[in-house]
Amino acid sequence: MDGTIEVGEHTLTIGAGAEVKADLTANAVTISGTVKGNVTATTRVDLKPTASVEGDITTPRLAMAEGAVVRGRVEANARAAGAAAAQR
Repeated sequence: MDGTIEVGEHTLTIGAGAEVKADLTANAVTISGTVKGNVTATTRVDLKPTASVEGDITTPRLAMAEGAVVRGRVEANARAAGAAAAQR
């Protein structure tokens, strides 16, 4: 998948083995595969042990399992929630 994925107030799940080159925007994002792009969630980002993200993450809450990899900037606080909501 290439491009931009926006799912509004829904949850977006990137499964294990998936390779996505896109900016992701959703209410909540769960990643088990590989994402090359920025990730923005208004409530939560959950990185599973097999997750790999090359890009910036903006969310009020971040859960990162041991083994997950992030190459980019992470902004995880209440202010990030407001910024993420404003981007919609």
